[in-house]
Amino acid sequence: MKIGERLETIGRLVPAGSVLADIGTDHAYLPVWLLQQGRISRAVAGDIAAGPCMAARTTVAMHGLQDSVEVRQGSGLEVLQPGEADCIVIAGMGGSTISSILAAAPEIARSAKLLVLQPMAGAAGLRQWLTANGWQLTDEELVDDPPHFYEIICARPGQDKAYSAAEYAVGPVLLRKGHRLLAQQLARQINGCRQLLTNMERSEKARVSAKYQELQALLAALEVLQR
Repeated sequence: MKIGERLETIGRLVPAGSVLADIGTDHAYLPVWLLQQGRISRAVAGDIAAGPCMAARTTVAMHGLQDSVEVRQGSGLEVLQPGEADCIVIAGMGGSTISSILAAAPEIARSAKLLVLQPMAGAAGLRQWLTANGWQLTDEELVDDPPHFYEIICARPGQDKAYSAAEYAVGPVLLRKGHRLLAQQLARQINGCRQLLTNMERSEKARVSAKYQELQALLAALEVLQR
C-alpha cells in the first residue's frame, strides 16, 4: 500500500508497538499502512464525519484488518478513553484546530506517551501553544512534496522552555538537528514575513502597529539564522 511521503514520514515517527489513535483519519490509510509494516499493535481511527468513517471502514475491510482497526465517529479526542492510545496522530488540519482539539480533552491527550501533529498552517502558533500548556517538543520533521511543504511536530507531556519567535516559526528541534531541509524552511519563513510586511506597508495604520514591529523583529532574527 502506497500512502505518500507525508504519511510515511508521520508513520516513521510513531513508536514501534504503539496503540495508535489517528484523529481525522479520513480513509484510515495511516493505521492500515502501519499495521502492514508491523509498526503498531492496533489502532483507533476517528473522524467527525460519516463519509470519511465509511471510507475508513472500506479501507480497513479491503485489507482484512477489522480486528486491528476500530473506526469511530466523533469530534476530536472524544472517540478515545484516557490511556487507550500510546500515540495520537492529528494530521492535515490547521494548527489552531489541532490545539483546540487537544485543549478540549486534556486528560485524554496527556494520557498518551506521544503526539505526532502535522498542521497544514499555523505551525508556529501550535508550537507556542504546546510549550505553554505542558508539552515538550521532542522531534520535528519536514516533507517537501511539491506543491506542499509540510511541518511535523512531535510532543510528549513535560515542561519545555519558552522559545524565541524565530525558533517557534522555524522549529527549535529542526534548528538543533540541522535538518536537511532547514534552508528551505528558513527561506519560506523569511519570504512569508517579507510578504506580510509589504502588505502592511500599504496602510499607514498598519505601519505603526505593534504587529508590524513584531514582524520586523522576527524577520531580522530569521535573517540572522539564515547566515
